[in-house]
Amino acid sequence: MEALISVVIPTYNHAHFIRRAIQSVLDQTYTNWEILVVDNHSSDNTEEVIKSLNDGRIQLLKIHNSGVIGMSRNMGILKAKGDWIAFLDSDDCWYPNKLDIVMKVACQDNKYDVFSTHEMMVDNKTGLKNILRHGPFQENFYKVLLTEGNRLSPSATLIRHGFLKQHKLLFNESKNYIAVEDYDLWLHLALKGARFKFIDSVQGEYTIHSGNNSAQLLRQIKNFETLLHHHVFKLQEFNKNSQQLWDQFRPMLNVQKIKQLLSDGDFYQACLIILNALFSHPIQFLSYIYNKIIR
Repeated sequence: MEALISVVIPTYNHAHFIRRAIQSVLDQTYTNWEILVVDNHSSDNTEEVIKSLNDGRIQLLKIHNSGVIGMSRNMGILKAKGDWIAFLDSDDCWYPNKLDIVMKVACQDNKYDVFSTHEMMVDNKTGLKNILRHGPFQENFYKVLLTEGNRLSPSATLIRHGFLKQHKLLFNESKNYIAVEDYDLWLHLALKGARFKFIDSVQGEYTIHSGNNSAQLLRQIKNFETLLHHHVFKLQEFNKNSQQLWDQFRPMLNVQKIKQLLSDGDFYQACLIILNALFSHPIQFLSYIYNKIIR
């Protein structure tokens, strides 16, 4: 019997996108799935669009998530009946063979807990397209993910439901994790020993919006810093000297803040961060600038 896949689609005021997202699931060549749309009480005609699709496999759930998309995804996980949980953001879409390709690999080798395909990254404003490649998997994957950065995205990922239940894993619902809650879950999956499989095939589209303002982007950087700090000092065990490991992240975080402040024209705050970095950790900061930017 084919495994049931629960497709979790969080949404808010995306009526102009969500038909395409749901239709991309309806068009899948793999047909044993359910869709759980978790709507943050949209004020547009999202509900009308969903009901017009008229498919009994689509469930519409309502939530007040206070801007925390992790809460919506968690509601979908907790209501899901499937053997696998697949995530699809309401402004993204899949290609028709996406689930079929993943499930064929899963049937051939039952050892994997997390699957990811690649995505086509599409700029909603310009129409420009670039392939977004995820992975690769490496040994000591938790350490790799933490020290080298995120290698997955929600709309490309399927997770074994039983693994999430066994280890009581969900997205972090803290507002301090907004925009990085997915990265945090991937880290926890790797920390608990999940086996990842990256399939070398582009099987969906990831939509880029130009709507993020500077305040949102700076908050994302701050939340990224909060996530890293928690994992470095509370969870990781591969480096007993947590402060030394944290010092390795400082230049990257400072450069992210400086770049954003400069793009916003806030030269004063950017200069303050540069001066502080030069006085507190000059070698690490200048070395990072040379290795990552100049060289």
